[in-house]
Amino acid sequence: MTIYRYTQDDIVALPKTSFAEVQISERADLQRLLQDRIEILNPDPLVASPDLLVISEEFSDWDDSKRRIDLLAIDRNANVVVVELKRSEDGGHMELQSLRYAAMVSAMTFTDAEKTFTNYLAKRGDNRSARDVILNFLGWDEPCEDDFGNNVRIVLASAEFSKEITTSVLWLRSQGIDITCVRIKPYGTKDELFLDVQTIIPLPEAEAYQIKIRQKQAAQGVSADSAWNGQDFYVSLGEYDDANWDDCLNYGFVTGSGGRWYTRTLDHLFVGSRVFVLIPKRGYVGVGIVTEKNQTIDTFMVQDGTKTNRLLDAPLSAKDMSQNIGDPDMCSNVVRVEWIKTVDREDAFWEPGLFAITHTACKLKDQNTIDRVCQNFGIDSTTGK
Repeated sequence: MTIYRYTQDDIVALPKTSFAEVQISERADLQRLLQDRIEILNPDPLVASPDLLVISEEFSDWDDSKRRIDLLAIDRNANVVVVELKRSEDGGHMELQSLRYAAMVSAMTFTDAEKTFTNYLAKRGDNRSARDVILNFLGWDEPCEDDFGNNVRIVLASAEFSKEITTSVLWLRSQGIDITCVRIKPYGTKDELFLDVQTIIPLPEAEAYQIKIRQKQAAQGVSADSAWNGQDFYVSLGEYDDANWDDCLNYGFVTGSGGRWYTRTLDHLFVGSRVFVLIPKRGYVGVGIVTEKNQTIDTFMVQDGTKTNRLLDAPLSAKDMSQNIGDPDMCSNVVRVEWIKTVDREDAFWEPGLFAITHTACKLKDQNTIDRVCQNFGIDSTTGK
């Protein structure tokens, strides 16, 4: 891949380089910067990977080992996440190293995470309460040890990955290990450096291995990865001060907030597409058809009795949907929906195995979830009626 610089006079290819060549180190540079911009490691908003909260750098809490985890984080599903960084051109043996680390933190509790994060904040001169930050990030009112750390995810970030690593990672994924490879490729010079950040598992480096797996599955009569049906999206509707399911029911919309990184996934909902709406920790509460594309909340109009008003001027159950009005990158976004079937939050449908992540929106590929939600709501999974 080549990256170009565009000017009025020319289009010039940026020279490929290496982190070593431009004197960028793993710990002092990459690790130091990525801990504050951890969202860079999820470059594709349609890839279902919950965002992260870094709780430690160079984590080492073992009496009998000097091993250190580059970055330790949690995601919004309360999973522990091991992040390993390499500036090398092949990734070394980071997949083996990360597996050791994942095993070593697999027993981490909420109390452990709070203690670890407290130390991390103190080292950075941050006087916030670790418990409050974690609870707010998870959307919890109080700690719940039973729901914390039920899975360990692994994120590998490197300038490049060898075929041995990508093959190993794909096999680990096929065995149920949640492991991702993100390539951070440098271009330019030391004075002006650009980074091409891409998730490469499962494409493109692993394509040959995937083809072999698909061929084996086909020979055994096993279905390969589900293809998207072209119409169904998943929407996670977290209820906070700026979002309430009752308002979505009354005025016909779904909403997202928290900044452009989160709300931009709503841009993919197109008129005529179908949305399956889930309230985290409750279940699925609605299925509807998109009738207007994503827009900022200040432009969204609703029918209020006999009058047409801005949503912000209508009676609302949400405490404050006007947060960050005037800032298009930070204010709430809204997508108009015609509901096919809805239920109250208390009657939300949930059962083990249904699809659920904290991304605001993503393509819904899990046919079992589509079928079970439609069956429970009494609608046709194909036509939606």
